[in-house]
Amino acid sequence: MSNSYSQSVLEFQKQYSGKCTWKADSGVLKLETSGAINFTEKGVKGFLWDVPEEVKKIIINANTTVNGGFHTKGNCTISGENRKTSVVYGTETQSWPQKNNIKAFEISSFEAHGGTMTLQNMTSLNPRSFHVRGLGAVIHLKDSDFIDTRGGSGNHSDGIAAGDGSTVDNCYFETGDDVIKVYNDITVTNTTINMVQNAVPIQLGWGDYPDGAVGTFKNLIIIGNSGRGNPGGSNAIINGRTGKYTVTINIDGLSIDNPTASMVNLFDDKNDGNFEKTLKGTLKNVNIKNIKRYSTQLKGNDQLKIFDTKGKEISKDF
Repeated sequence: MSNSYSQSVLEFQKQYSGKCTWKADSGVLKLETSGAINFTEKGVKGFLWDVPEEVKKIIINANTTVNGGFHTKGNCTISGENRKTSVVYGTETQSWPQKNNIKAFEISSFEAHGGTMTLQNMTSLNPRSFHVRGLGAVIHLKDSDFIDTRGGSGNHSDGIAAGDGSTVDNCYFETGDDVIKVYNDITVTNTTINMVQNAVPIQLGWGDYPDGAVGTFKNLIIIGNSGRGNPGGSNAIINGRTGKYTVTINIDGLSIDNPTASMVNLFDDKNDGNFEKTLKGTLKNVNIKNIKRYSTQLKGNDQLKIFDTKGKEISKDF
């Protein structure tokens, strides 16, 4: 039966246009063929399945594209059989939330409201809004791609915002909004971020809530030829937009190859000289292949220390 949160597996089987199989004894649902999720009673949000807690694992077959999204409350693993061809897809429409009068944060392709969500060995493509969200829940991303091919700056195709203890490992992001949101403690390893239009690899926050958060990165590769241009074509890699907070970013192993990029932007919310943001941390084993400047908007307390691959401190005067 449905409860106030979820739709049952039986309901899902009726509303998914592809073939799927359910093993109740193990809690495993396998999506065998491509299809779309459409709970018609939910209107424009009908593509979202509020997954019941009895579902412990969702497997997406190889060469299978699922048009929809998955919102969970209990522990759940969503796993593809092929990283490139097991796909959860959204839309080709730019700025989908605005055009449908929906708040973007309500319709992430993957959203955890409790428990632990694990996504692995799959691709999230052109989400209607955020790829992955779970501010109060732990999320683990592994061996997966998160891509937005539509261009534009209004798609809200953010990468991940998740609870303390969340991790990202061996993932690839090519998406047009804030990619790794350090709103809580998060660890990111062996990951590549391609800075396309409107991309911000590391976002510190849009409010006071990230205060005290620590982002720990190891072997991070930044590539691309674009980013979020405001202000002054800055395309910042680390961005602190609004709010009062202290956030720490530690990176061991950072390669940068974006000739249009800046390292850091920090904004003064009221433009009154009373800086609200403090950025702490150490970036070491940094290899800068291409970058344009350190900052165009350094209106905050920047306490970052940056060291090259030989341990020599890198000046911020560039």
